Amino acid sequence: MPKVLAIEWIEPFFTAGHWIPQMIEFAGGINLISKTGDHSRRMDMDEVIRSDPDIIILMPCGFDTDRTVSEYGSILSNNSAWNSLKSVKNNQIYAVDANSFFSKPSIRTIDGLEILAKIIQPEKFENLIVPDIPFQKFLKNYFMYDKILLFVWLELN
Repeated sequence: MPKVLAIEWIEPFFTAGHWIPQMIEFAGGINLISKTGDHSRRMDMDEVIRSDPDIIILMPCGFDTDRTVSEYGSILSNNSAWNSLKSVKNNQIYAVDANSFFSKPSIRTIDGLEILAKIIQPEKFENLIVPDIPFQKFLKNYFMYDKILLFVWLELN
């Protein structure tokens, strides 16, 4: 099972807490740093490096995917410690629409779980269809992705 680090905030780094760790585990990943039911908490880059995640999911509280990419892409791409991470080198960095699917518990949390499943275990959930949102069209038109889901794969190198 892949080791997954969900990051709720970048400056400073905060790990995603509350229900997110359990969602990661339900989706087939090993959650790193935070624990189900605990509050989101501050962490430093050394802690991120020590956790050595296979997958990093950026889910800033209240941000949609577009805002996450636009605000954090340039910050992280210039961080040498960040660029040394295995998940970054292996292009396993994702930005999700936290505002719609992760920041507040609702019926859409189920969709969030499906999004995590597609990210964490893509081979097992290749036939899973996730809800369509307008941002998909934006990505397809501007970034030429063939298969666009409710997340964006970030290539920061």
